[in-house]
Amino acid sequence: MNKSIYAILLSGCFWSCKADKTNIPAYVQINDYSVAVKTDGSQGTADQKFSDMLVFANGQSYGTFPLGKPIPVVTSGATSVLIRGVVEINGVSAVRADYELMAGCDTVVTLIPGKITTIKPVFKYFTADMFPLLEDFDGNGSPGVGGTTIKLTGNDTTSHIVSPGYNSNHCLVMRPNATITSSYVTTTSVVPLPASGAGVYMELNYKSNVSLNVVIKGKTSGTSLGAGGVYPSAGWNKVYLDLTEEVSNLNEGSYYIFFYASHVLDIGTNYVYMDNIKIISKQ
Repeated sequence: MNKSIYAILLSGCFWSCKADKTNIPAYVQINDYSVAVKTDGSQGTADQKFSDMLVFANGQSYGTFPLGKPIPVVTSGATSVLIRGVVEINGVSAVRADYELMAGCDTVVTLIPGKITTIKPVFKYFTADMFPLLEDFDGNGSPGVGGTTIKLTGNDTTSHIVSPGYNSNHCLVMRPNATITSSYVTTTSVVPLPASGAGVYMELNYKSNVSLNVVIKGKTSGTSLGAGGVYPSAGWNKVYLDLTEEVSNLNEGSYYIFFYASHVLDIGTNYVYMDNIKIISKQ
């Protein structure tokens, strides 16, 4: 081979290999997270169920990754990292989005190519978020007694507060039966929500052996719209229901919220337990 050609090829290989080394990614790994809420109880429970994390580094999106998975990031040194929690919308695993009512965790870390840097983000609700409905069924009356923001009667006289709930205190139980084939409870007063299409979500802890559905009813028109629901879950589960479209379509400002559970004949005793019900909206 001609020596000059060989030298050129060797030089090209050297610079190519050198370039490859400079593009070795660093890795960010998120194994866990925490949530901070106001200590006065005005934001309810800190419990959240983020399925994935959306990661930005120096303003560039690197995509969504499950907890515990190393995330390749093509940068090094002091790096601005923004992490946003991702939730399943309406309990559907295929429909996920970063939770628009919680601020991302913004931090600066030193990244080293080829090395894993572990970050434990802390998430908070946005300061301007509103909480027009908070109900944990604790402190508003003893078990079996009213006084909560959710009617215990509805059309189901078997609905009542029981202990323990999700967090070992109280929760609401509904037991639809063959006499009441579609059991429901509802808010005792109207819930004020923005009519401008701003983000409106419901957070809910539940366990059940029948489906649970949420309906929004406009105070003025009396019009009702289904706002989604959840499938049965043998253990306590957390769900996020996006109410934005229904609230925008009704466009009234004040609403009643209904929770429906249907009786199923072939599964024995029917039940739905609910706890830590929140409705959160942007201001």
